[in-house]
Amino acid sequence: MGWLIIVGAIALPVAEIMVWIRSAELIGVWPTILLSVAAVMIGTAILRRQGLAMLLDARARMEQGELPLETAFDGLCLAAAGFLLVLPGFITDVMALPLLLPPVRRRLRRWVGRRLSGPADRSFGPVVIDTEFQVIEPDPPPDRKRLEP
Repeated sequence: MGWLIIVGAIALPVAEIMVWIRSAELIGVWPTILLSVAAVMIGTAILRRQGLAMLLDARARMEQGELPLETAFDGLCLAAAGFLLVLPGFITDVMALPLLLPPVRRRLRRWVGRRLSGPADRSFGPVVIDTEFQVIEPDPPPDRKRLEP
């Protein structure tokens, strides 16, 4: 698993440079730079607006006595999107954009929830064990007068 992280840490910057070079060839150097800066600015504005809405939602849920688990997951997704937007390059921007969309986060939250809940089969409802029981009363204590000589 560790080697995947190393390969990704090497491959992502190389791929980003290749995409920048190709986009500079297609649309020019300055439009490529402006597009990168615009992507960061737009992503930051979206992140700021949705982040504030997320904090207000978490506060409202906590005041109602609920745990804001959904809001916390959305916060993690927004933080990941913010990190990806700060990294220079178009590939990371494309990876960050879906995390900014609430329907995508909702589907991702459901998918992660199913993965974390385990492979239990929930199609038949709760497990019911049908049995019989009998209450057994303890024996009464022996009479003390009988035991004395």
